[in-house]
Amino acid sequence: MYFHSINYKNANIVAKKIYNPEKIEQEEVKTDAEAPGSDTADDKSKPKKPGFFSRIAKALTDRRLTVAIGMVLGLTGVYLLVVFISFFRTGAVDQSLVQSYGTTDMVAHGANAENWGSILGANVANGMIARGIGVAAFIVVLWCFVMGMRILLRKPVRFVSYTLVSALSIATCSLVVSAATLGQDITFFPLGGSMGDEVNNLLIVVAGYPGMLVANVLLVGVWVLVCLNTISKWLLKIKALIPKHTRLKNTDEDENEEPLDSSITESDDNDNDTKLASDEMQADEETQEPDPFDVPQDPEPEPLPEPFVDDVVPEEGKIEVAPEIQQSEVTTFEAFDPTKELSHFKMPTLDLLLEREVNRNNVDIDEQEENKRRITETLANYNIPIKKIDVCVGPTITLFEIIPADGVRIAKIKNLESDIALSLAALGIRIIAPIPGKGTIGIEVPNHDPQTVSMRSVIGSKRFQESHMELPMALGCTIDNRVFMADLTKMPHLLVAGATGQGKSVGLNAIITSLLYKKHPAELKFVLVDPKMVEFSLYAQLDHHYLARMAGGDECIITDSRKVVATLNSLVQEMEDRYQLLRDAKERNIKDYNRKFIERRLNPEKGHHFLPYIVVIVDEFSDLIMVSGKEVERPIVRIAQKARAVGIHMIIATQRPSTNVITGIIKANFPGRIAFRVSQMVDSRTILDCSGAQQLVGKGDMLFQQSGMLDRVQCAFVDTPEVEAICEYIGEQIGYSEPYELPEFVGDTDDGEGGGSGSGASLNDRDSLFEEAAAYIVASDTASTSSLQRRYQIGYNRAGRIMDQLEAAGIVGPSQGGKPRRVLVDSVQLAAILDNK
Repeated sequence: MYFHSINYKNANIVAKKIYNPEKIEQEEVKTDAEAPGSDTADDKSKPKKPGFFSRIAKALTDRRLTVAIGMVLGLTGVYLLVVFISFFRTGAVDQSLVQSYGTTDMVAHGANAENWGSILGANVANGMIARGIGVAAFIVVLWCFVMGMRILLRKPVRFVSYTLVSALSIATCSLVVSAATLGQDITFFPLGGSMGDEVNNLLIVVAGYPGMLVANVLLVGVWVLVCLNTISKWLLKIKALIPKHTRLKNTDEDENEEPLDSSITESDDNDNDTKLASDEMQADEETQEPDPFDVPQDPEPEPLPEPFVDDVVPEEGKIEVAPEIQQSEVTTFEAFDPTKELSHFKMPTLDLLLEREVNRNNVDIDEQEENKRRITETLANYNIPIKKIDVCVGPTITLFEIIPADGVRIAKIKNLESDIALSLAALGIRIIAPIPGKGTIGIEVPNHDPQTVSMRSVIGSKRFQESHMELPMALGCTIDNRVFMADLTKMPHLLVAGATGQGKSVGLNAIITSLLYKKHPAELKFVLVDPKMVEFSLYAQLDHHYLARMAGGDECIITDSRKVVATLNSLVQEMEDRYQLLRDAKERNIKDYNRKFIERRLNPEKGHHFLPYIVVIVDEFSDLIMVSGKEVERPIVRIAQKARAVGIHMIIATQRPSTNVITGIIKANFPGRIAFRVSQMVDSRTILDCSGAQQLVGKGDMLFQQSGMLDRVQCAFVDTPEVEAICEYIGEQIGYSEPYELPEFVGDTDDGEGGGSGSGASLNDRDSLFEEAAAYIVASDTASTSSLQRRYQIGYNRAGRIMDQLEAAGIVGPSQGGKPRRVLVDSVQLAAILDNK
């Protein structure tokens, strides 16, 4: 055994000398020194105590400690990411608290932070983003994630290099972002952080504005040079991981017919790139320590070879397609684009709306604490104990959420409404007992300094910009400063009521503005009824874009109460025509019908066309009821009952919400309600079926009700100059040649212009202008009632009868909704028809 061991050792020594002679000489010297009887062997035989640094190094290499460090870094990254994201949503509210109090002071005063990370998260986010390095703070989150994951996965950790590169990236990002946004109030905090702004301001003082730009460009260049090697390695690794068959290939025939040598060279280059990336990855893997817990896995079995196509036997019952039929020969049509006719139309921009200053500190902490103390004392005087009071500050009111003690009846607190209002010295409070969805009681107290919610802040919000509602209405902000939106198609009709000067007209303008900012003219049309003649007059510029009118009408804004009935009946006819189209298309609603038409599954020659949404807005509904009575109510009820599926929605506004104006049948078909401030409780019950609207503070303060849920909202304010700017911006663009025409409606009475009685389509009682009108229509190849009105200066009823007589004679076709009728004959055929009369 000993002889074989010596020979085996000598054989290894000889092999090592051949491949690494220097290393083996060192090993021989080491072996001689360790021989028995040598001093070195004697020293090694004595046990040595490990030094201080060796013990620290051994502790740091302990697997349990490294796992703990990796988990701490990873969880720290998660926490920072959460509080940073929350800072963008709640930082404006928390900033005043953080700047006024520190972390310990906020805890001592019982202040509540809106940040998802509570008081600590608000302070950390404010310190690192607002007062620190701005959006570059997210690089710290990335550093924590990378370091933690590499430690947990036992990857080599280059702490110094990663930290230096991260610090350089933070400095570059903070300074460059600060330079790009210097002097601009984009958000409530500097995007580059206070440090970035201070450094750039210092550079401007020392070297001027050009010097500051040069310094930032140089810093970006240094960052690119430092990180270029790392970025190139990552790109090579990503390229090596992508399968070759998934890479993009050129489909040109000239490139497919390249010589064989070029393809070989290209494959060699790809192999070299792959080899280089794989060698680097292998080098990284060799630096890792072996894991004693790794279990060798069995190699994966090789996949079985796929059979050749020629060897596959077709199954019975399947039809084989002839190989000469290629896929490219199949004719495909692109989807129909309803906006193609106005493809260059540009939606209104945010610059048209005014930006108003908002004071976030309208209610300070001392005032909140004083109100909480007064509420607690008032309830204690009536032996009503409470557990906790939470505060939520809104733009107009402050909500105090009370958690009563066990056994307290809600009715006792609700009956103390006047006593609580007296103790708080408030204009009027509203008690919600209980708050829906919460086990609390709400007390709404008006703020001493109410804030204005600008339309720009609502339209520019992320919720509105990213909404996928069909008809989004951005109404304003809730108590917790969230943008409040509602979809008109889900209501599907809306009733608006409120006393004079409480914000009803501004609310209607806000609804129209939000729809104009979201829908293309091909997707939306308005029918505006304005008996006061001044509320909707600004929207007359939109007649060739967004407005619809009755056939033969001269004005798109209906101001004459006598024409309202005809317009509403015309809408009823439009509703019936749309239901006919839906029945022919075998669809149940306008959304599915339009999708089917866009996919070119409906034939336009059979009368099918894209159906835009129609929003009917009626102002001063009480005045119409006084003038026309049941004649107005009947078509409104028909539209409210049936028009939802065909995309016709109504918004009715009135300032006198009495029961003879808002009848029971109207309330039953208008589930969406908006109530501004009213003078009496009975008016509130007429609108909302509950009290509360009489306790609003006015100036846009409103209650919104849908599906039984009641929300208090501060309506967004849009001023007249803003509406003018929006209408001018849209009106200056190219629109349709004619406004969207509603179907013709012929009344039962004559207007006194022109003759005849009985049926307008009677061949025995033709109008005196019949022949002249027939010749004009055939010559112009345009058949519409409005063209006859303008040409011969006649009333709508007479022009409608002439058009019916032309249809009965076979000269023009039937009505096609908002489109002109088709002319069926030429001049020769017309002469024959007139001769045979």
